[in-house]
Amino acid sequence: MAEFEIKEGIFTDLTSDQYHGIRGVYSSSQLKHAYEDIEYFHKKYILREAAEDEEIPAFSVGTYFHTAVLEPEKMEAECVVYKGVRRGKDWDAFKEVHKGKAIITETEYRVAIGLVDAVKNSTIATSRIKRGRPEVSAFLKLTVVGSQIFCPSRGLLLSKHGWTNVSKVPKGIDIWTKVRADLKADTFILDLKSTTGNVKNNWEMRKKVSDYNYDLSAALYLDIFSAVENRTITEFVWTFASKEKLNCKNYIASADNIRVGRAKYSKAILNIAEGIQNDWKFMDYIEILEPNLYEYELIKEKAEDIL
Repeated sequence: MAEFEIKEGIFTDLTSDQYHGIRGVYSSSQLKHAYEDIEYFHKKYILREAAEDEEIPAFSVGTYFHTAVLEPEKMEAECVVYKGVRRGKDWDAFKEVHKGKAIITETEYRVAIGLVDAVKNSTIATSRIKRGRPEVSAFLKLTVVGSQIFCPSRGLLLSKHGWTNVSKVPKGIDIWTKVRADLKADTFILDLKSTTGNVKNNWEMRKKVSDYNYDLSAALYLDIFSAVENRTITEFVWTFASKEKLNCKNYIASADNIRVGRAKYSKAILNIAEGIQNDWKFMDYIEILEPNLYEYELIKEKAEDIL
């Protein structure tokens, strides 16, 4: 496999292995770690001391689902069904023969096909998918100066509402970023996700977006593609399919969702820059832990308590 030369731009012919194998360029998954715990990020991506991610069947189901929906022509080369259980000599031999492929069992296959059918039965999802191109990658170099994030090649400064033009970009700490859109269309980006629960329950999906920082990814994708293409792309679509209900629902990320996600990835970028500036030395400190906002209702003073 030819080594990829890191440069800014959009790439439609980059394989998944090439994309994920590029080091020193940070994806939304890595930025989520930098946002949540910069010390773990340092251990995993700088020192590479953290344990490698184990093979998780759910990921293989997700890969099968994505490939079947977005790139069905690659199914035979990238996915295979194993007629047995994930243990024993037969399983080990099967894995060796099909190394590099997403392997799912017959039980998992039924779930994967249910997910595929759910998306195909959504006229909104199928219409959107027909309008875009799958697996589009983009790379962009950012520069951090103090608490500000710039895109030097385009003369842009990141604000809470997106990019703004600046006449000059000062020197600072350079950080490379990358994204790989499940589907990139002219006016929107689509993220295909298999999940648990009922995807038609708005509250459940809002919670998943928050808990898994899907908003961070959405904002990062929009901002990187917008900068690289020198135009503003504002629409990000989540196409959720439930492994339990086998249903599908499409959601457009609101402007506030994107602002929250932008704040999250900005914090992640600043955390990385601070780590670089301090030679990855961390201080131990103590914090005050407050109740959750909804719990304040339990201690809220009532009118009769004041009288």
